[in-house]
Amino acid sequence: MKARNTISTLLLSTGLLTGAQARAEDAPGRHGWDLTVEANTDFPLSVGGRLGVESPWRLRLSTSLGYLPAGYVGRVNDVAVGLDAYSRNEADLIENALKNSLVWRTHVGWRPFAGAGLYVEGGYGLVALGGEVNAEDVLASLIGIEPPEGEEALNREYRVRSVLHMLDVEVGWRWGLGAGWTARTALGAAFTLDSNSRVEPQFQPSQPLLVSIFSRLAEGELDRTFEKYVHLPVLSFSIGYAF
Repeated sequence: MKARNTISTLLLSTGLLTGAQARAEDAPGRHGWDLTVEANTDFPLSVGGRLGVESPWRLRLSTSLGYLPAGYVGRVNDVAVGLDAYSRNEADLIENALKNSLVWRTHVGWRPFAGAGLYVEGGYGLVALGGEVNAEDVLASLIGIEPPEGEEALNREYRVRSVLHMLDVEVGWRWGLGAGWTARTALGAAFTLDSNSRVEPQFQPSQPLLVSIFSRLAEGELDRTFEKYVHLPVLSFSIGYAF
């Protein structure tokens, strides 16, 4: 009986030690400094990659680089138009100004509990280098004035590009999947603090001053639309590997 109890105790101790070791191996920051590379999506902002670093004090730094798919912008516009936030013409302009943009986000944060994957982060987001041509009548409907007339007035187009500077916040959870693999999900928000739009004619204007005034008015209206309405909930998913 005594031998049997001793064997049971040894087996139980071994199981506890093995479980503790597995949890330690899967825990973020298990080696003090933790470097993670992820494939990542931040819906509806970007699809791309993310690099994260965590210190022994559970302070975090991350940066991600991706692009903004047209389908993501379209989803946001469908909701906004449905809620009467802006018109379909404005939605089309927003999509054409932003789709396929480069999206760069850099965050700092903290994981408050050593034994859990919960973390909080905040930082800066940049959306830039997208844009597409738009018909003149679409821009005219946005700003509510007639376009400058000229002998080439039919079928004139303008290239529309916008740069957004955003404030990001998120709360998330990271899991260790074993063998260095990780998964992460987060819920956050991105707020447009500033917008800088460019509207450039894709034709040689016969009335340059009027076309320039028209373009500047369109830029101002686009910037006001972005700064007023483009404040987004963001849902993030990642699969990564920790070194």
